[in-house]
Amino acid sequence: MKFDFDSIINRKGTNSIKWDTVPEGYIPLFIADMDFKSSPAIIKAIEKRTAHGVFGYTNPGEEVYDAIFKWFYKEYGFQLKKSWITWLPGVVPGLRVASAMGQGDVITTTPNYSMLLSAPVKAGRHRIVSPLKLGSRGYEMNFEDLERRITPETKVFLLCNPHNPVGRVYTKEELLKAAEFCNKHDLILVSDEIHCELVFDRPHIPIVTTGDIALQRSITLMSPGKTYNIPGIPIAFAIIPNKNLKKRFEAAGYAMPHPGILNYEVCRAAYGDSEQWKKELINYLRDNRDYIEREISNRFPGVIYTHVEGTYLMWLDFRPLGIEKPFQFFYEKAKVVFSDGKDFGEDGFVRLNFGCSRQLLEEAFHRIEDAIRK
Repeated sequence: MKFDFDSIINRKGTNSIKWDTVPEGYIPLFIADMDFKSSPAIIKAIEKRTAHGVFGYTNPGEEVYDAIFKWFYKEYGFQLKKSWITWLPGVVPGLRVASAMGQGDVITTTPNYSMLLSAPVKAGRHRIVSPLKLGSRGYEMNFEDLERRITPETKVFLLCNPHNPVGRVYTKEELLKAAEFCNKHDLILVSDEIHCELVFDRPHIPIVTTGDIALQRSITLMSPGKTYNIPGIPIAFAIIPNKNLKKRFEAAGYAMPHPGILNYEVCRAAYGDSEQWKKELINYLRDNRDYIEREISNRFPGVIYTHVEGTYLMWLDFRPLGIEKPFQFFYEKAKVVFSDGKDFGEDGFVRLNFGCSRQLLEEAFHRIEDAIRK
């Protein structure tokens, strides 16, 4: 079956944060949701459940666990256990709870997902940041710098993999180093893996699958929200094999609401019935990524970017072209709206969301080129 990712769907007038918060005529390439319809299986599941007409308090049901566990084993060759799962209303609340539960400082890297960076602050914890370094694979964790910056009061390490905004998919070697770093300093390793299925060049490796250290120290946060384009029906889950760690996490987040009835339905349909849709989506996104890389190389050879291994997000540095504040420049001169790099801890950059039709990307790049030439 061929799914349609080329058609432009009018999202204006739907209270869309992406489309209804920008002026008419602007192209939004900022907030991380896609402009595609969700998989038919998800739409059908919502229709079927709403037809029932009763929306009382609901447990996830064995069929939801079964869909997740079969998907996880097929993708990663690793068997999850029901006793490891804690349901969440979203990944961001999970980041906030995990930041709070350590009762100490929280260390992470920059640039990084804006809500991940704000989670320790919102939890009332001191945040320590270590800049990523540019290496042979692109952006990499700088463990020498992490060692210099960590304090005796540090209790939690926040990891984002696949990485938002730089698009890295960390290797097993890198993940083992992160686990060893956490073991050495007695840290809780919290891994935001919401983009785990959106990978192009090699498989994603969940931190929980990397060995004994991760089994004892890790909290893995996952959600179907990004891959299946359902962030407006939020649902997530934490994978916490360590019984005591799971108990502490749930105690710190006792007031968080459970997902609702439709949220469980979309979760089951995403992991259980949307495999072909996902495969075609990833092919489309890969082609969009390759298109952007070609256009940058041909039109703006001075622009610095790193190859996107995962996510539908690209991290761009236009400063070599003399554009010191690219967010404002392209907003005003091209009517193209990026995410501002300062929200991710790095001023002077922008993040581009290529989860949209090729036609929209082409128009955006025409505008970008015209603005630079003028």
